[in-house]
Amino acid sequence: MIQPANSGSGSANPIGSGERVVDDGECVISIADAAGHFWKTIWDDPANAEVKRVRGSPHVLMAGDRLHVREKQAGEAPGATEQRHRFRRKGIPIQFELLVEENGQPLRGKSYTLTIEGRMVRGTIPGDGVIKCPMMPQDCVGELRIQVGDQLRVYPLAFGQLDPAHTPNGARGRLQNLGRLGTVNDDDSFKAALRRFQKDNGLTETGELDDATASRLAAKHGS
Repeated sequence: MIQPANSGSGSANPIGSGERVVDDGECVISIADAAGHFWKTIWDDPANAEVKRVRGSPHVLMAGDRLHVREKQAGEAPGATEQRHRFRRKGIPIQFELLVEENGQPLRGKSYTLTIEGRMVRGTIPGDGVIKCPMMPQDCVGELRIQVGDQLRVYPLAFGQLDPAHTPNGARGRLQNLGRLGTVNDDDSFKAALRRFQKDNGLTETGELDDATASRLAAKHGS
């Protein structure tokens, strides 16, 4: 990952005042890639200070957030004339990290196949349970397959589809990814899942999505 999970100060409403309106499924990394920038160029721009403070992580934006994206300027690099040169944009590809756990413990030693936009990686889950592989900013879908005994477990992956942790949809998505919320996703189930998560993480058991719960969800989920 580009940086550890950080939920920021949090907001369930769109924020920022730039000219670029964020669409569903976009993050700072994908927006920067489309504009030809290194992601830090946008993330660290003083004009985007409010977005950085509130969202906390370049991995997570909300549809309707607004960013300032400066015009790309031409640069120069040394090289022999009349020869072909290859340049790679800084920070591309990015590193994808996925923590695989069962009952709070890493699912170490199990064989896996990770596919991202048709690119396949096979391996064995390491001791810390974290699978790592390169990915491109515009990647949207993938799939993780894990062999556990005679059982093949298949997990579809969608990148950039989570709202911030402070929003109900963002909290629901993280609870589902953490295995704490099933397919029944009504308000009562959501509140019960929040209470269980709060209890297991030493938080006040209210069943409500407060700042402390959102921050802990982001940390546990990794984004």
